[in-house]
Amino acid sequence: MKFKQSKAQNQRVERITPSHLIVGIDMAKETHVAQVTNYRGIVLTNRHIAFSNTIEGFEKLQRWMDGIQQKHRLSQVIIGMEPTGHYWWNLANWLTHKGLQVVLVNPATTKRNKENRDDCQSKSDPKDALVIADVVSRGYYYEHTKQTQVFQRLKTLMSDRDFWVANSVWLQNRIIRWLDIRFPEYSSVFKDWTVKRSMATLKEFPAPVDLANRSVPELGEIPMAIQMRSIKGLGPIFVAAILAGAGDLRQYAHGRQLLRKAGLNLAESTSGKRKGQIVVSKRGDSSLRKYLYLATIQLIGINPVFQELHRHNIQVKHMKKQQSVFKLVGKVARILIGMVQRVETFSPEKASHLVSQAA
Repeated sequence: MKFKQSKAQNQRVERITPSHLIVGIDMAKETHVAQVTNYRGIVLTNRHIAFSNTIEGFEKLQRWMDGIQQKHRLSQVIIGMEPTGHYWWNLANWLTHKGLQVVLVNPATTKRNKENRDDCQSKSDPKDALVIADVVSRGYYYEHTKQTQVFQRLKTLMSDRDFWVANSVWLQNRIIRWLDIRFPEYSSVFKDWTVKRSMATLKEFPAPVDLANRSVPELGEIPMAIQMRSIKGLGPIFVAAILAGAGDLRQYAHGRQLLRKAGLNLAESTSGKRKGQIVVSKRGDSSLRKYLYLATIQLIGINPVFQELHRHNIQVKHMKKQQSVFKLVGKVARILIGMVQRVETFSPEKASHLVSQAA
C-alpha cells in the first residue's frame, strides 16, 4: 500500500463540511480558552469562553458548544488543541469519552499561523484558540486516538525509565558519596558496587541468588510485542519504547505513518530555482524517534539481514553510513507495521528478498 501525505491532507480537509462547528482550544494549567468558527473560518461568537481544568469546566465547555450548534444549526463538531505538556490530556480524553471528535495541532503550525488574521505578532489566549480553529479548518491536524490502558501504562513506564536513565550518573554519585560516608570499608569487599551481588547486599536481600535469578518479565499483555521480539536484536526495552511512543501499531496502515509520528519523515525547503536540502523533519515524538534510530543501530550490529542491507547500501549503492542507517530506519518501520498487519512473526527466510531488492 502506498501512503501519500498529500492524499491524507486532502482527506482531512474533505471531512470538514458546512455542518461542522470548529472549536479551537488554547490549553493552560488551570484555565483553558476556546473559540469557534464555521468551516469557512467565520467566527461564530462575539466572545471566547474561558473554563477551568475541572469536570465543571469541561461541562461548561460542552454546554457552550451545544448552544452554538443549536443556534447555527450545525450537526457536527470537531475540537482542536495543542498537545502542550500534559495539560491537554484530561480534557481530550473526557471529550473523546463523550463521543466528540478531538484532533491535535502541532504547536509549530500554530506559531507559524499567528499573523494570518491580523498581520500582527501579538499573542493572547483567545487569539491562539482562534488560530488553532483556523488551522484545523484547513486540515493541518492529526487524529487523537485514546489508547487502551495497557499502552497508556507502557508510555508512562518508558517515560519514567528515560527520566531515571538521564539521572543515573547523578544518582550513582550520590550512592558512592553515601557509601564513602556510611561504609568506607565497602569498597574493600566489592570493587564495583553495581554488580548483582553488591546490589543484593545493599537492598538487604536474604541471599544474592534471589536477585541473580530474576529475569525481565515478558510483555505478554501485548500480543504484538511477541511478534516484534521475533526480530533478532530487538530487545524488550526497544519493543517497550516503540510501543510506548507509537501506541497500538494496528492503527497504522503503512510504515511511513509511523515515521511521521516519530518525526523521521523527510522535509525539503525549495523555492523557485533554489533546491533546498532534504532533512529529517523532527516534528514528532522525540522518544519514539530516538528508540527507532537506536533499535536500527542495534539490528545492524546483530541481525544478519540488516547487516547485509547495510553492507549493500554502502558498498553497492555508495551511500554514506548515516544515510544507510536512516534508510534502514524506514525499512524497520515498514517491517514492523507489515508484521502487525499480517499477524506474523519475523522470518529471516521471508526477509531474504529484501537483500535482493537492494534495500
